[in-house]
Amino acid sequence: MKKWQYQQQIAIGCLGLFVLLAVSVMRQASWLIQVDQKLVDAINVSGLSQHVRILAWLTSIGSPAVTGGVVILLILFLWRIHQVWWAGLLTVALAGGDGLLIVLKMVIARQRPGNPVIADSGFSFPSGHVFSTMLVACMVVTLLWHWLGKNWITGGITVLIGLGVIAVLLSRLGLRAHYPSDTIGSLLLASGWWAQLLAIFQRLIRQSTISMES
Repeated sequence: MKKWQYQQQIAIGCLGLFVLLAVSVMRQASWLIQVDQKLVDAINVSGLSQHVRILAWLTSIGSPAVTGGVVILLILFLWRIHQVWWAGLLTVALAGGDGLLIVLKMVIARQRPGNPVIADSGFSFPSGHVFSTMLVACMVVTLLWHWLGKNWITGGITVLIGLGVIAVLLSRLGLRAHYPSDTIGSLLLASGWWAQLLAIFQRLIRQSTISMES
């Protein structure tokens, strides 16, 4: 199986699950409400919401403004070292992802949970913080594995990045800014969006290489 075909399968799987979840949110499916409530109760029992300063700090790090700034720096770096294809991919992923997120929030129009720890605005599904953090994580991990290959360094950094995504996710839940399904939806959407773009990117690179050789 070619790389782009593998990424395409990941994209179809993630985006397919996201669509099912989004439809359940829009229809206010009873099973989803029950699952969300059980997870919310578990989070409340854990006392996570008591650590407001830490949660607020984590949620600030995962904000679209901060993560967007990180991506822009990556794009400028890639352009500087003449990695035009990668710079273009990240640009499309960032701009298109932000646009996609805004449209989905407006269409689904899910209200945020009541009694938030810190007041927040906008619709709830999917979570913008988790989406942007996961998208940046996918970008960085892909670049690391592309250039450094499979070794303990890339594996360790990948684990740390994964923990960072989980930390931002938990901060949004701890501040009661989102339902658990909002954050899961963002993980699926960001993963599927990146995998789809990566599949297109890899296919275009392959076709370009073949054309140059022929």
